[in-house]
Amino acid sequence: MFLIDDNSDEETQKIIETYLGDKRIRYYRSEIDSISERAEKIRYAALINEALKKIQGEYVSYATDDNVYRPHRLEKMVDYLDRHPEVNIVYSSSKIIDVDSGIDESQQDKYRKAQSVTWLAPCRIDHCSIMHRAGILPVIYEKWGSYWDEDPQYYFIGDARFFWRLNHFWPFYPIQEVLDDNYMTEISLHKLRTAKEKDLLIQRLPSQKYCRDLIESLRSLREGK
Repeated sequence: MFLIDDNSDEETQKIIETYLGDKRIRYYRSEIDSISERAEKIRYAALINEALKKIQGEYVSYATDDNVYRPHRLEKMVDYLDRHPEVNIVYSSSKIIDVDSGIDESQQDKYRKAQSVTWLAPCRIDHCSIMHRAGILPVIYEKWGSYWDEDPQYYFIGDARFFWRLNHFWPFYPIQEVLDDNYMTEISLHKLRTAKEKDLLIQRLPSQKYCRDLIESLRSLREGK
């Protein structure tokens, strides 16, 4: 397991230290410090790429600081891929919890449902809800020169851009069960994007690309085959 830290604040690093005694965890910390450096690349894409260069396992999955795996999530995804050698990417349903909405939890529950095999994964599936075979990564690297796209034009949809790359070659297969919880807070990227007062990082980003461009591109690709 890789624990990737983009030179976070002291409070976060103290929490990270409590996990570093686990020999299964390989820790990587960047030296990025300034706002201008952070605006030059999609930071989480750059860090994921660092980890993917070093992986040794058969399967790859992702988790962010606002995501919680449910019990047996990894086991169930690995089991699915083991039983379906023709499948390269699997995704599950996930629950979205808006912790800042002020709404009773029973009323605010939302779900991303995994219902069908899809060649149109961008912006419809969260990257913390997938697992893919490590063996597909060289195909992506050969075509684009990287795994995840670090172009800051995709800062808010970096996972969608990665899925766009994957969908050039493979569909995503569903596990209908909810296997992770995704917590939306006031500092989540998607909320920062629509906030009235933009923070310094958001102000320094270039014009952003949108989901519809990725979807239309994939549709055109499928129609051409």
